Amino acid sequence: MQEEVSAATAMLGLDGFVLLAVSQQEGELEQAVETTASTEFCLACGVQARLHDRRPTWVRDLPAGGRPVTLVWVKRVWRCREPRCPRMTWSETSTAIRPRASLTERARVEACRRVGQDGHSVAQVAAEFGVSWATVMAAVREYGTPLIDNPDRLAGVTALGVDETAFLAANGKHHTVFVTGMVDVTGSRLLDVVQGRSGTVLCQWIAAQPQPWRDGITVAALDPFRGYATALRTSLPYATRVLDAFHVTRLGFAAVDDVRRRVQQESTGHRGRKHDPLYRIRRVLRRGHENLTDIAWDRLLTGLDVGDVDGQVAAAWIAAQDLRLLYRAKNREHADRRLHRWLVHCADSNIPELHRLASTIDAWRPELLAYFDTGGVSNGPTEAMNLLIKKIKRTGHGFRNFDNYRLRLLLHCGVTWHTPSPTRIRGRLPRLAA
Repeated sequence: MQEEVSAATAMLGLDGFVLLAVSQQEGELEQAVETTASTEFCLACGVQARLHDRRPTWVRDLPAGGRPVTLVWVKRVWRCREPRCPRMTWSETSTAIRPRASLTERARVEACRRVGQDGHSVAQVAAEFGVSWATVMAAVREYGTPLIDNPDRLAGVTALGVDETAFLAANGKHHTVFVTGMVDVTGSRLLDVVQGRSGTVLCQWIAAQPQPWRDGITVAALDPFRGYATALRTSLPYATRVLDAFHVTRLGFAAVDDVRRRVQQESTGHRGRKHDPLYRIRRVLRRGHENLTDIAWDRLLTGLDVGDVDGQVAAAWIAAQDLRLLYRAKNREHADRRLHRWLVHCADSNIPELHRLASTIDAWRPELLAYFDTGGVSNGPTEAMNLLIKKIKRTGHGFRNFDNYRLRLLLHCGVTWHTPSPTRIRGRLPRLAA
């Protein structure tokens, strides 16, 4: 009998408690437990107390076997033997279960992990544990805040990526509210998010970091936003700023779209319609030339022959393709020569969209060519992190509280969880599986 009790208590896995009985009520397990303490001393006078009463307390624990578990803690109520002691009676306590708590501490830790590591919504976890949203969110704040405030979380960053994402959508009371995210490009982890989209907020965040950390940043990747570039130049003067290749390519194809719309408006007198030749090839114009099939080439050439009389759309498309091919240069010198020829070609054309594009690219020339000095660093990990940020936002069905938003993002994208992994067991062959 003692071995059975020990085995059952071991299955409970709650230090300082023993399992008394197990019952099932409407698909839920109820486990009656009590502490192993047999003696107690009064904290007021130090006299050994005597058992006065027992009171059951119901608290939710981790599920077992796919079923919710409720612990019925049969609490001991102690009474001081000293008649003149002002304390009189008190209930026993445990670090595993707080007074008047709805969840055990290990259940609160698991709730924080589910919300943080697994990215589940607070409402979903609260429903599975049978408690309120506020109860789970309190556990997430208590156990999650030390993880994101740990200074070691930002250690080892050498390449910084910066980009913005939308926090609140525009409505009748305010415009779209953006936040700036800082990402470790090498480690693919979110470092922090701050409210606003400007060089000022980025400067303030970098200034708040210790000087050794700032000195360790050697590369900073960004999109073509002058506010971020100015902030990085002043706050991290020794870091190499790299313009993201994807955004450069997107600028080229955006110019192609602008030229196509203008030519279409001038030739037809209206915006694109389904049967307009240029409108029908609008998606083909945004592809790389090496990805075009024979059918796509026929569609492209036919649409340009019919709708692009002056050849402006074709010239813009060739310029966008040449801008893409710039990143296939062997080294910086080769890329610099290609870029110079490309800028001259755009300047000699009579297309205002290409003039504007060339002016933008020329203004970012040092950051663009820095791509070849850093071995091809890009803001790709930052864009990938933006997808995770949007996933958390969709899971939570939107956020209004920025502190909760920041906590949820950093717990999911910026914290390394040391969760024990189960031992992998060998599966059966398909022909042997029942």
